[in-house]
Amino acid sequence: MTKNDSSLERPFVQPTKKHQQKEEMQKRHLEFSGKSHNCCVCVVDIVGSTKLVSKIPVSKTSVFYSTFLNSMADVIENNNGKIVKSIGDALLFYFEDSLENYVETTLRCGLELIDSRDKINSILNENELPSISYRVSSDYGMVLVGSSSISAVDDIFGSVVNMCSKINPLGNSNGMVIGSDFYLMAKSLPNFQFHEIKKNPATGLKNNYLVFDVQKNK
Repeated sequence: MTKNDSSLERPFVQPTKKHQQKEEMQKRHLEFSGKSHNCCVCVVDIVGSTKLVSKIPVSKTSVFYSTFLNSMADVIENNNGKIVKSIGDALLFYFEDSLENYVETTLRCGLELIDSRDKINSILNENELPSISYRVSSDYGMVLVGSSSISAVDDIFGSVVNMCSKINPLGNSNGMVIGSDFYLMAKSLPNFQFHEIKKNPATGLKNNYLVFDVQKNK
């Protein structure tokens, strides 16, 4: 082998930790499937959870969250909803528009979640944990579907997901609110009452986008 030939050899270089982490992140990157569909997107979120959790012993924090999130998940799945993910103390889920009576089902599920509060608080109190209040919000629109190698569940993205999160704080504690796009499809349903609520400018909603409180017809 000539001197010039030896210069072509490349010594084996052990990958650095930084390089390995980069490759791992590349494997985990989100991929959009190209699929999109219309659905009713929903968020259920605990009111004032930061203050509540600060007073709970660390050893009981998992009981606090699991009691709430698992109770919510049971109701959602019983109504054929699809759970996307938990975001801290909130749960993101949706109902596809291919589901029969999906508009009414979304409203019924949301109010059923609210009605579950007494049962949840009973379990929490038995474990010497504080009672909770929470809100449900929902809106209708198109979502993009994304998947990741680190999750078996598809994620959803789109303005309707953002809007659903923004309108959640506008609801009353232990109440449900929906956005204007959802209201247009639901307003003629006989089993529910809808009342426009005053928006808080801090939410950043457009002035012409209405938000409605939802209640069962008495």
